[in-house]
Amino acid sequence: MIKILIKASLLVLFVSGIEANLPGVVDKPLYDKYLSSAVNLSSLVERDGIKYQVNSTKPFSGRFIGYEDDFGLCVNEAGSYKNGLLHGPYEFYEGCGILYSYKTAFKNGLDHGRYIEFSEGYLTMEGNMVNGLAEGEWIGYEYGLISWIEDVKNDMTVSITEFSYYDNGQIETKDLYNDSEELHGISETYHRNGQLKSKIKYKNGSVERVIERYDFNGNPLPL
Repeated sequence: MIKILIKASLLVLFVSGIEANLPGVVDKPLYDKYLSSAVNLSSLVERDGIKYQVNSTKPFSGRFIGYEDDFGLCVNEAGSYKNGLLHGPYEFYEGCGILYSYKTAFKNGLDHGRYIEFSEGYLTMEGNMVNGLAEGEWIGYEYGLISWIEDVKNDMTVSITEFSYYDNGQIETKDLYNDSEELHGISETYHRNGQLKSKIKYKNGSVERVIERYDFNGNPLPL
């Protein structure tokens, strides 16, 4: 009885912590939703890449919660299997469920859906997975600001846009790179007050032309 009460109390604290550290997240974590219907991940065994319940020959289908400890107090993951393969929403946690590490989804054992990654409770990266491959726009964050945007096709980088900022949070540079990590496209620089400083077009790492230049007050400068 004491163990059950401790476990329930810790789960309440985990839910409170994870929601408090993720502004805008109102949905409860999977381990809280699945608590009454999930099996302990440690009770499953794997044979040839397929999950089964012990002493069963039928691939497991159902929800699970994984723990770092042997007592079921320190949750670190939650998800579900279908016919022995990961299928549906999946979450991995830091600090015994207090913070998200990442959230994703699976389809027949492959990453499929929105992938969202966190570090110490802060959003660091998000993008889409399709049948195990990264696809479309992926965005990286640092201290709440967009650090980079990557265009991906079939798990391969098409282009990357990188951003840098002044210490006041104002954007300083925006640079576009091709898949060879060469400047390619229009790069922009800004003054500390947010005024556009320059626009320069690059092609495969070389300057093609200077499009615009301005001083701190927005007055045009010679090209």
